[in-house]
Amino acid sequence: MTGELAALGSALAFGVSTVLARRFMEAIPPESGVLVSIVTNVVVFTALAAIAAARGVLPPIHPASIPLFILGGAAGTLLGRNLSYLSLEMLGAPLSTTIRLSTVAFTLLFGLMFLKELPRAWQLVGLATISAGLWICLWSRERAAGTMARRTKLASGLLLALAGAAGFALGDTVRRGALALTPAPVLGAAVGACTALLGHLTWSRFHSSARWPGAQALRRPDLLGSAVCNTIAILLLFVALRHSPVAIVSVLYNLQVLVVFMISPLLLRGQDGITLWLVVGAALALAGTTMILMG
Repeated sequence: MTGELAALGSALAFGVSTVLARRFMEAIPPESGVLVSIVTNVVVFTALAAIAAARGVLPPIHPASIPLFILGGAAGTLLGRNLSYLSLEMLGAPLSTTIRLSTVAFTLLFGLMFLKELPRAWQLVGLATISAGLWICLWSRERAAGTMARRTKLASGLLLALAGAAGFALGDTVRRGALALTPAPVLGAAVGACTALLGHLTWSRFHSSARWPGAQALRRPDLLGSAVCNTIAILLLFVALRHSPVAIVSVLYNLQVLVVFMISPLLLRGQDGITLWLVVGAALALAGTTMILMG
């Protein structure tokens, strides 16, 4: 039950973080927002890990878990989040979050590739249902896109969202493996965040959009609120992965799409419309993730 509750809390925090991120993107590049979020992660997670170490409550560290924590940070915290924020700017919060429901399908794929776990019949039905739901979402948005330029932007956003979902899935899979070796969520979160920060700082040397935002931007409550909610979400995600299988965690924290649907009309008025077909597609994708879990 601890893992399931943590996954639900992570879904709530991720959903709020996503909507707040969409708000600040009118004035701040997505990569700069990611940097603020990662720095917040590093400060909080390293402090918690240091406190745990000082109190002697950290378990023995298995050497093989460190490379997995590093890979989890690079795949999920760095790659997944940057691609997710870029797709968020192009697609808007509801559609971008819905496309990220494909994370469950990628998790199933990585399980087949790395663990030789063959999908069962209901899992295949779930994959088909997710695909149908995502197709409906994209079809409805393509109808509204109109011009070729907007359709090209939609296609680019789709590819970024799918790549981000794959990054999140890979990150969650290797984190679960690392936590099986060293059951220390705060340590894993700290190592992953530091890895992501090093990678992002390297990236920022060549791209000005990825650098630290100005003092005025840092005073925006949506930027800071998004970073804090994202930090809470990641910590709860690690707790969930510590106590529950990655497939169950993926399904539960994908409920963030419902959070986005509920609060985006309040916080993103006039920015990201929620159509009936988008809701239908998201419902099908959520049903597909449940089939994969129950399969």
